[in-house]
Amino acid sequence: MRIEFVEIAGFRGFKERTRFELPAGFAVLTGHNGAGKSTVLDAIDFALTGSINKFTVRNARGGGLEDHIWWIGGGQAKEHFVSIGFITDDGKRFTVTRTRRGLVDQGPTGVDFLCGGGGRVSAETLMKTTLIRDESIVRLSVDQSEQARFEAVREAIGGLVGPDFSERTQEILDAAVSARDEQKRRLDNVQAELGRALSSLTEARSAAEKSPDVAEAMKTLEDMKLSLPSEGGNDALRQIVAERRQRVAELERLISRAFDLKSVLDRVRSSTWDEELKAMERELAAAEERASLAEAGLDAAARALEAERESDTFASHLAALIDHGAHLGLQDGHCPLCDAVRSNDAFEAALAAARTKLAGRDDSLAQATVAMQEAERTFQTERTQIDGLRIDIMGAQQQQADALKRLQDITTLFETFQFKADPAEPELAQIALLDEQEEIARIERALFILEASGAADRVATWQNRVNGLRSSLDAESTKHADTERAVSKAREVQTAAKTVANQISAEQFDTVMPLLQELYRRLRPHSEWREIESDFGGKVRGTLNFTVGNGHNVQFLFSSGQRRAAGLAFLLSIHLSRRWCQWQTLLLDDPVQHIDDYRALNLVEVLSAIRRTGRQVVVAVENRALADVLCHKLRSTITQPGRRFDLTMSTSGSGSIAEISDIVPMPREILRPAQAS
Repeated sequence: MRIEFVEIAGFRGFKERTRFELPAGFAVLTGHNGAGKSTVLDAIDFALTGSINKFTVRNARGGGLEDHIWWIGGGQAKEHFVSIGFITDDGKRFTVTRTRRGLVDQGPTGVDFLCGGGGRVSAETLMKTTLIRDESIVRLSVDQSEQARFEAVREAIGGLVGPDFSERTQEILDAAVSARDEQKRRLDNVQAELGRALSSLTEARSAAEKSPDVAEAMKTLEDMKLSLPSEGGNDALRQIVAERRQRVAELERLISRAFDLKSVLDRVRSSTWDEELKAMERELAAAEERASLAEAGLDAAARALEAERESDTFASHLAALIDHGAHLGLQDGHCPLCDAVRSNDAFEAALAAARTKLAGRDDSLAQATVAMQEAERTFQTERTQIDGLRIDIMGAQQQQADALKRLQDITTLFETFQFKADPAEPELAQIALLDEQEEIARIERALFILEASGAADRVATWQNRVNGLRSSLDAESTKHADTERAVSKAREVQTAAKTVANQISAEQFDTVMPLLQELYRRLRPHSEWREIESDFGGKVRGTLNFTVGNGHNVQFLFSSGQRRAAGLAFLLSIHLSRRWCQWQTLLLDDPVQHIDDYRALNLVEVLSAIRRTGRQVVVAVENRALADVLCHKLRSTITQPGRRFDLTMSTSGSGSIAEISDIVPMPREILRPAQAS
């Protein structure tokens, strides 16, 4: 799978819509600083990840990354999007498009399709192993921490190491921790409940010394026909009071709604309302009858106007015929129109009579037109009145239906609460509610007396409660200890799984190391240290370091240019080791900007070798001479051609394509041996 095109509009340095058709072989982007070379590669990064991952700082004074993704130059861009087209080896195409609104098109399954399915690789990992930028060569390779470098290699060769159990072991650990925390909450709840029970027991013992008379309280409950259980009667009584108070609060709200509805209900149920509604219906019937008559008059006026128009057309033709006959005059004493024998006087008299007869046609047509317009106005006036009356009638009917519906809703709720009152009479309902509130007050007084008198029973009840809670506390403490041990075991399993996975990764890296060593030798970062070795460490948190010579660390031994060359070897080996990736494209953003010419030519030779494997290579360089060398060395073929894009900046400050050059394949035989003639 390769990139077929990159289309940009209103994105970073490109204001106008610009499309880059990328061939299957290679593409070289060149131009001075600010012409938009990096923006083309930024567009690919943004389309697939929703961000530009070369920026480590996301927020800053003057606006963060989100404020600088789209065009902010002079004028307004007409469009804001990036669109990347992909094509598979068998010719299937799909597009990934991202706009200001977000991802609007991601092909079959988006980034997962590029990674061969499975969803194991993120878009950020895909781009980090596909796009090599100048500013991140050292940061993502040599200058990385040993653990971060190890994780980068694991992600790159993820398809080789087999199933990853880290997520499953983490899920087991999370489940164990969650169970422990839940058990801890239950233990805390039992402890808190035990504290409350001890407090209540103390209060009950203090109240046991009192002995008030309870006759009045019992009589009150008997009158109200309240039967309480032999044990826990006071608790049941408190529950009754709480439920009745809640019921009263709901009824108060419903009665308030009934008061609000009363004025509307009185109005829609009144005889005046019915008379007004019937009057509107009668007026509507009369208007419909008038509209019917107006419509009949309109049809008659239309037929009359049509007849006048037809007559006017005939009269026009006849007038033309008379004018023609007058122009010709008598022909040998015969009328030129009917060939009848006529004298001059008779001929002139006939013409004058015909003209007089036709003179009144215009007045008739105008009168018919005016009659037609008047009939139309009359009909439209009646229709407008009918529509208004229908709206008024429907509004009145709807208002009445809404009021009755609200009344029915309140009635239903009254029945639910078993409150025998009519919501249409909210004053009576309010009186009934006051009676219930008085009953609640009497129950509360009885409860106060019973609580004082039943203190001894409450002491025994709370003592039993405390004993039960202490037993529960012992049981919950045992369970909490079990969950602690489960968490410890889950951590041991996770540690073992990570250790095994790191060991497998270290073994699998042996298959990648020869590629890294070959690329290192070809790039020749250092004249003396021509071989590079790897150093794995760590059982749980794996580490990876690179050494030269007798265990020297390249991070502190090499110069800036040498570190970049070594970093390029590492990143290219990572890219070429992605067996899980279907996307066969290598993207490089000015990778030789800080490397001397000698190592730059070595990199060109390496890219040429990578290109010969059939991989698509897209390189952005500033130096035009280096662009010429790349176009010459990368080689194009008939099926995988190359192309060069020379970029510049337009007068509006936007990046644009100044020139596109197709790189034709070199002939198979440049020099042929001479043949004897």
